[in-house]
This record gives sequence, C-alpha cells and structure tokens, in this order.
Amino acid sequence: MFHRTFQSLRTTHVHTSSSIFFLHLSTTSSSPHHFMVDYLINSLKLTKPEAISVSTKVRHLKSPKNSQSVINLFRTYNLPEPEIKSIVISRPDILLRNVEKTLKPKFKVLFELGLSIQDLVTVVKRDPNILGRSLHTSIIPTINLLYKTLGSKDKIVKAIMKSHWPLYGKYFRSNILLLEKYGVCSKDIERVILRNPRLVTQNPVRLEEKLVEAEREFGITPGSRMFSYGLSAVCSLNSLNLRKKFEVFKSFGWCDSDVFTLVNRQPLCLTHSEERLRKVLSFFMKELGYTSSWLSTRGNLLMYSLEKRVKPRYKVYVVLKEKGVMDKELQSVMCLSNADFVKNVVQRHRDDMPVHLYDSSTKTIGR
Repeated sequence: MFHRTFQSLRTTHVHTSSSIFFLHLSTTSSSPHHFMVDYLINSLKLTKPEAISVSTKVRHLKSPKNSQSVINLFRTYNLPEPEIKSIVISRPDILLRNVEKTLKPKFKVLFELGLSIQDLVTVVKRDPNILGRSLHTSIIPTINLLYKTLGSKDKIVKAIMKSHWPLYGKYFRSNILLLEKYGVCSKDIERVILRNPRLVTQNPVRLEEKLVEAEREFGITPGSRMFSYGLSAVCSLNSLNLRKKFEVFKSFGWCDSDVFTLVNRQPLCLTHSEERLRKVLSFFMKELGYTSSWLSTRGNLLMYSLEKRVKPRYKVYVVLKEKGVMDKELQSVMCLSNADFVKNVVQRHRDDMPVHLYDSSTKTIGR
C-alpha cells in the first residue's frame, strides 16, 4: 500500500513538474507575442484584436526597440497618429525595417523627388516591396531613367502615385529600351508610363507580343495618335477575352473591317465588359437605327455612360432636331463637356424645349 501511495505521489509530482515545464516553455515561446500586444496597445492605441493581428506577423521580435524607432521616425515627419496606426495595421512588417540603413535613406530620396509624407504612406501601404529594393542598384537608377524619359520630377511623382511598379519593376529598363527599338517616340513612352505604368513593368517578351498584336490585328502602330491607348487596351486582354468582345460585335452584324476601323480609332472600347458593349450597341443600333459602318468611325460614342450622358442628351438632341434648331451632329453634342452642353445647347435653346426637359438637362452630369 505504501508502495502504491509512493508511486501515486511520484506520478503526481512528475505530472505537475511536466505541466510547470510545459507552461514555462509556452510562456517563453509566446512572450514576444504578449509584449508586442501590450506595446502596440499602449504606444499606438490599437485595439486588442488589432494588436494581436499585428503581433502575429512580427512575433520573432525580441523587444519593441526597433518598432519604437520606426514609429518615432514617422512622428518626426509629423505624420498624424491615425496614419501611423493605419500603416502599422496594413503593413506590420514595416516594424521590422532598419531605420538608419533602410527607411531613412529611401525616404530621403523619395522626399527629394517630391513625394509628400502622405504620398509615401500611400506607396508603402500599397506595396511595401519598395522597401526591400536596393537603393543604389534599383531605386536610384530607375528614378534616373524615369527622369530621362519623363523630364520632370512632377511627372515621376504622378507615375509613382498611379502605380508603384515603376520604382521596382525589374523589367522597367528593358521595356523602355524595347519601346525605343520599335520606334516609339519619347512622347508616346511618356504617355504609356503616365496612363498605365504597369505596361512597362511586365515581362518584355509579353510586351513585344502585344506590340506586334496591336499592329497586326488593329493597325495601331508606334507614332499613331491612339498608340498609347491601343497598347493599353491590347495588354489588358488575353486572346479569349478579345475573341469574346469580337463575338459581341459580330452578333450585332459587324464585319471585320468595321471592328478594325473602330478599334483603330478608339481602342479603349475593348476595355468595356461584354454586357456594357451589348447595351450600348443595342441602344445605338436597335433603338436608334445607326449602322456599324456609321458607329465604327464614331467610337467615342461607345465610351460615354449610357444612362448619365447618352440617353439624357439624346432626348434634348431629338427635340431640338425636330424643331429645326439643332445643326450639330449627334457625336458633337455627346462630346461636349457638361458645362458646354448646358451653356451652348440647353440654355441657348431654353425656349425650344419643355420645362421638365430643361430642368433635368441643366442637372445632367456624367460621362
């Protein structure tokens, strides 16, 4: 009996010791998690769920020292506390960055370029990979190339704010050289970068394929007026999507030459969804009776909002046409800015239209 009691006590002791040992290991392994939760709640006023979420992504930190340095850096730039909180929540790994070796040097270059602290926060929140790129072998050479291509810091900032890709896209330099090789002038390269920077950060092999496709399929050549738009449209579609768009046009009786003419003149129409294309083609062709050959040379009509611009203005156009006071073509009326439409059409012919039409037309907005 004594033996059984001793064994029981021994087993209990071993179990208790193991539990204590396990508890010690558990506490030790999770202590960084716990101290970061408390630190984030106290320093940035994060909620507990927010602090736990952030801490799980920086759990190998041994102390809050580096995190505090990062936060202090943002405070020296007078970044509002809610913004600091926002960037830490959206990009917790920024707390791991070395302030002196990584953040300060890169921030300095970007500030000198013309980015504000608010711009910088936007860029980093959008994608922090910029902080992992080498300053001297990647970021600065790319900025120099952008300056050579765009000619001003303001335009570089505009390109960066539109898309972060130019700053660290590994294909950027190769694609600029490729465009030059195909005879794209500096002005068109500038348009491509400012309108859709991602085009010059894709794989050069794919970009070259799209350059060839734009010219072969739609006659959109370097130097043509719509080149930058055409390249953007073609690059945004794969072969399957392109074929589906063509099928929509053909379902309305369009021949290949009319589609070719339309895309050559207004390639961005290909960026519309198939549903939107059907609606706009149905309105112009089935309701109004216009032909594909007529529409193919007036591609801008397909770009405007059907409900906000086309239909409201068409009502005014029809009334004034019937009264014999409208001498403009439909396209000219649709292309007017909202202010010019109200001033030069609606107000000018106020006495020639019903009151309700005048009232609704003076409020018409949209594209």
